[in-house]
Amino acid sequence: MSTVYGLAMAVSLLMIGVYYYVDRKHDKWLLLLFVSVAVCDFGYFLLSLSKTLDAALWSNRIAYLGNVFLPFSLLMMIMTLSRFTYPKWLPKVLVAVNTVMLLIAASGGWLPIYYKNVSLDFVNGQPVLIKEYGPLHAVYKVFLFAYFAAMVAVIVHTAVKKTVVSSKHTVFLAFVVIGNIAIWLVENMIHSSFEFLSISYIVTEGMILFLYSILQDYGITDTPKEAVTVTEQHAETAEAIKAFSSEQIESIMKNWSAVDTLSQREKEVLRFLLENKKRKVIAETLFVTESTIKKHTAAIYRKLETANRAELFEKAKEYSR
Repeated sequence: MSTVYGLAMAVSLLMIGVYYYVDRKHDKWLLLLFVSVAVCDFGYFLLSLSKTLDAALWSNRIAYLGNVFLPFSLLMMIMTLSRFTYPKWLPKVLVAVNTVMLLIAASGGWLPIYYKNVSLDFVNGQPVLIKEYGPLHAVYKVFLFAYFAAMVAVIVHTAVKKTVVSSKHTVFLAFVVIGNIAIWLVENMIHSSFEFLSISYIVTEGMILFLYSILQDYGITDTPKEAVTVTEQHAETAEAIKAFSSEQIESIMKNWSAVDTLSQREKEVLRFLLENKKRKVIAETLFVTESTIKKHTAAIYRKLETANRAELFEKAKEYSR
């Protein structure tokens, strides 16, 4: 069991590195989500190695640190992807609520409010905390259900307002949230000694990174305020120039020193982007898949230090004269 938890922890740490590669904007909520998963899996791993009750309780507290802040970061990330406008004070209030929840959950072994009694047993050589729940244990379930309900509400709002690129992306978000709810409910019903969420969290990370890699090209992964700005800038850019002329493109390719870091194929794709061609059209012209063009586009944005086509056009203007 400890081997499985150890592998889960190693993968969750690796996923933080993958996050830095995929998310060009380095969204703080996505980073918090990935760190929360790593902390959670670290706690489970330490718990699987515990030999004493005190060590097991501290490992359990570390796992709760990740578990408590994970739904918060997931909610904030979903609101960002959905372009859901929220008041500035909301994150601070939620952090305060999460901190109180963490203190309650971490009280086991000190106060009889979350666990009335707790002891350590060994099943097939594996340490297992035997818990008798206290009066405030139900608060944690209410806490999680409130977050899940908020996520579902935001996703429904997204579907109604159509603030994400397509209905497929909305369904994708719903699948991520409902999948984790289902695993959590099953885990609570069967009372398994193995924490299946340690694995499902990693799967969730992979799915979210996949969605992020798609939506970044549309400027959807910015904060609500930034997303509006980028959308407006993109509209202004499209209306004002629509596409750079051949002479302007040659000037950009010559004067923008960062272009030299691109591969030959990426330079080809960049020319098409500067002509304001759609990915599908570029793919057909170069006889490759649209997915291939998407990968080239992501590399171009990263190397030219832009986040999407709107920023690329704005930056390219400086070198088009």
